[in-house]
Amino acid sequence: MHKERLHNSIGKVIKREFVRITERKTLYLLSIIVPFIVAIILFVIFKNPVLRDIPVAIYDEDHSELSQLITRYIESTRSMEIVTYANSLEELKKDFRTDKVSAAFHFPQGMEATIKDGKQSNVELFMNTMNLVKSNTVMKDGSTIIKTISGGAFLQKLRSTGMMENQAMDLVNPIQIETKILFNPGYSYLVYLVPALVTFAFHMAVFMASVLLISAEFTEKTFSNLLETADNKIPAIIIGKAVPHLTIQLMNIIILMGIFYPLFGINIAGSVLTAILFTFFFLIVVFFFGLMISSLFHDSMFSTELALFLTTPAFIFSGLTYPLRIMPEIHSTYAQLMPYTHFIEGFVKIYQMGVPIQYLAPQFLRLSIFIIISVIVTIFALKYNIKKYGLSPEKIK
Repeated sequence: MHKERLHNSIGKVIKREFVRITERKTLYLLSIIVPFIVAIILFVIFKNPVLRDIPVAIYDEDHSELSQLITRYIESTRSMEIVTYANSLEELKKDFRTDKVSAAFHFPQGMEATIKDGKQSNVELFMNTMNLVKSNTVMKDGSTIIKTISGGAFLQKLRSTGMMENQAMDLVNPIQIETKILFNPGYSYLVYLVPALVTFAFHMAVFMASVLLISAEFTEKTFSNLLETADNKIPAIIIGKAVPHLTIQLMNIIILMGIFYPLFGINIAGSVLTAILFTFFFLIVVFFFGLMISSLFHDSMFSTELALFLTTPAFIFSGLTYPLRIMPEIHSTYAQLMPYTHFIEGFVKIYQMGVPIQYLAPQFLRLSIFIIISVIVTIFALKYNIKKYGLSPEKIK
């Protein structure tokens, strides 16, 4: 009988919460509209998976066959585009300062003649390292070109001495490195960054919505109505508030990973079902964390500001863009207090590495701790709030 009454109370709160979502623009936007708008914007911005046509300049003082050969190699790469030919270092400086180029190759006078004399010569590569991805791409492809041509020049010199092909190759390449790139072979922004940013947007939206669920009841003076609907049962309040929002978020995640990811060419290396379940579990954590704050602070504006304060640095401290192990200890410790840190650690394992679900046990355990603490604190906060409304302790259920 008691269970039946509890089920009825939960059902009434669930119905009431669905109505509140449809009637309140803020909840509707945060729960459904905003996450997908952000996701679409990110997908479109990063639709090109790798950097192409980085503008570079050529400053050729040698005007030799060798410098022209290197220039043709640079032109043939997909990552770089020659946009100007400079006539002096001052002109190069001006091109960098006006953002006309991101990198420049300088071939010094007498480069080919010096190499033909058996001496070493240098090619100068100037790079604007304000954007590390651009500069690393230019460095990688530029170094490959120079090493290839340098090896070819040395090989040609050895051949001219009458050395056999195999012997010459052994001298040019005494040690060969065989590179096997795992998980993101194309150095793709789309693969590396976008899924993490999209899940972060969902994380922020759910957190911002959940911190309003109890606090707004006080701001709008509807808390007594909530108690009446829930028959003063705390489990009915918590479950009744959770079910509508988490149902919507589960549908959102299924749409995101089942439709939007394939549509924009994002492939999950592991099980799609595992990725959906793990992301949903994380949003459950975020929801209850936000509900705890909402039950502790009854000013909607303050709860929203606190939510922004707590979620905004989460991406920085997640370890995705900067390794946690080399952060100062106080910062890496603070990062452990954020659910997103533990989520992204597990999500990358599923999404990029394709690991089975059992490898996520440490992340599931840490995230579970957040749920347990959040629910316990919420229960005690609601009991305190109910007492403030004049109900006796024995009526609080």
